[in-house]
Amino acid sequence: MNRKLTLRQKTGLLAAAALLFLVCYLSLCFNNNIWTDEAFTIELLHADFAGIIHGTASDVHPPLYYLIAKCFVLVFGSSLLSLKIVSIIPMLLCMTWGAAIVWKRFGFHTALAFDFLLGVIPCTMEYAVQVRMYSWAIFFITFMGLWAYEAYLERKWRYFAGVVLTSAAAAYTHYFAFVSAILIYGFLFLALALAPAAADGSGSAAASGEWAVPGERCGKRIPGARAKGLQQWLLSVCASLLLFAPWIPYMRLQVKGVSKNYWITEITGETVKEFFPFLFDMDIPGTTVIWLALVAAGIAAAVLMIVRRECREGMFALLCLLTPVLTAVTGVVASNLLRPVFIVRYLLPCMGLLAVFLAVTLCRYVPRPVYIALLVFLFCAGLVDYKQSVYREYQWTHTAETEAFLESHVGERDIIAYNYESYKFVYDYYWSDKEKMLWQGTDLDNCPYETIWLLDTIYWPTPTDAYLAEHGWQRQFMGNYGIEHNDFKIYAVTRLPETPAAD
Repeated sequence: MNRKLTLRQKTGLLAAAALLFLVCYLSLCFNNNIWTDEAFTIELLHADFAGIIHGTASDVHPPLYYLIAKCFVLVFGSSLLSLKIVSIIPMLLCMTWGAAIVWKRFGFHTALAFDFLLGVIPCTMEYAVQVRMYSWAIFFITFMGLWAYEAYLERKWRYFAGVVLTSAAAAYTHYFAFVSAILIYGFLFLALALAPAAADGSGSAAASGEWAVPGERCGKRIPGARAKGLQQWLLSVCASLLLFAPWIPYMRLQVKGVSKNYWITEITGETVKEFFPFLFDMDIPGTTVIWLALVAAGIAAAVLMIVRRECREGMFALLCLLTPVLTAVTGVVASNLLRPVFIVRYLLPCMGLLAVFLAVTLCRYVPRPVYIALLVFLFCAGLVDYKQSVYREYQWTHTAETEAFLESHVGERDIIAYNYESYKFVYDYYWSDKEKMLWQGTDLDNCPYETIWLLDTIYWPTPTDAYLAEHGWQRQFMGNYGIEHNDFKIYAVTRLPETPAAD
């Protein structure tokens, strides 16, 4: 990088970075692989808007993502490719519109690093193309954080309005995004109450385009700024609660349902240790350690900002990091006090703020060669992560082989049986034209089918040869197959030669 880059060149570089990731994301979409949660989404989108709201009220998530996807389906159709593009859109918005906000406050180099960081944090690329709500939650929480900083600096109603809309949207998208939104509101309150900023917008640091931008000092206080800011904050909180109020009765019912029975297992110390590989691990040894070292370096840089009286940027960066940290703490504490309700995947909405933290801190004091080395590392990390994602999307599963096998073997008088009920959505998606049944409770003595093609998962005991023979049946192992995260053995269950078929 050099100082002589023109505004057009800088804009072109940011656009090129966003386009690069857009092409990567699109290239991961041309497959037919889905997992259980994605199958649930697709099944739910068959309903109308009222049915979607009723269906999500009976589930454990709020409805906004499904309503967004439904609008997209009505215009562009319900193909799997269309649904994956719905998830790419918010990532592209973060890398363009979001990067523009970062550029305004922290400089072009920070904005460029933000794009790369958001794109290559290992957990984001996989979920950017999934038919789920996580990329939209990233968008809402990232923009809430950025607009909260703008509201703190400028005291302008339009930024508080942005905070209101994004906080309500986050709450309607995922409940742990709701937790993150509450934390951001809390941080904004503390900032307004303890360190009111100038109300003239002088915090903008990036317009000059210089390599090193002088830090914003902690100084001058404007009479009445604190009272005005707290009033704006209180009205914003009330507006957010008013927007979310219609869903609160449904949320209470969902909380009651989860408190009685939920699939998440107990959180232990080992579980918490696994959070870090999920977020940062790549197909190269030691990458989790490298990412954690970058986080540690970012913390040191943020502290240095504060020591050098660049309080606003330093505190903002630390609060961006604290949002995922305290979201995780909230989830772990709630899981231990009530019942397990948190998994590391629920931290995905905060990954945009993690990228902001790393970009703001790592680009603050480093000389130009170190900055270029950082971008080279991120580019190489992106290549590794992309290769890993291609393998995961196109080669990791046996989806094509499984589809071909059952298409060629299941006859008109056959049925597909499965022994794990939660996978029903997946099987309905792939074999909607074939008859299916849950294996448990099957009356083998009065079964009218010639062959039962059993998809046998590890979640339920496999029927033994003795049990089948007792009822006049036998089984033949046909191979190991699977779809996305769902692996199973296929058995051909047929009658013993002397056993007549039931009418």
